[in-house]
Amino acid sequence: MSFCTDAGSITTRSAEEVFEDHLRLRVAGSLEEDLRRNYAEDVVLLTVNSNARGHDAIRMSARRLREQLPDARYEFLAKRVNGPYVLLIWRGWSSRFNATEGADSFVIRDGRIRFQSIHYRLEDPSAPGPSAS
Repeated sequence: MSFCTDAGSITTRSAEEVFEDHLRLRVAGSLEEDLRRNYAEDVVLLTVNSNARGHDAIRMSARRLREQLPDARYEFLAKRVNGPYVLLIWRGWSSRFNATEGADSFVIRDGRIRFQSIHYRLEDPSAPGPSAS
């Protein structure tokens, strides 16, 4: 996505800038603004439940996550950016499920997220964890 700076020159946001804006908007609950600002209209989304394109695919995925993890708290464990490629390692907690082993991958080109894959494992928060010995 190109935009004008105060000086009037055209610049393109880096993959890292797009990614950080995406995270900021998602944490704030601003899905629609995130879609407008950061996602290509024909974004490809791959998950265990999805092999789809477009903003509606992202909306469906976000809705599924909200249903699985209502009022969730998230922790970002690692962020890696290498050119247009981005990896996010994360986990989340909610009263319904916990998400572990979260890994989202992105391809960001020309200021837009062009590809995203999402993987996480759901665990019952009331299930007993491994015992300490």
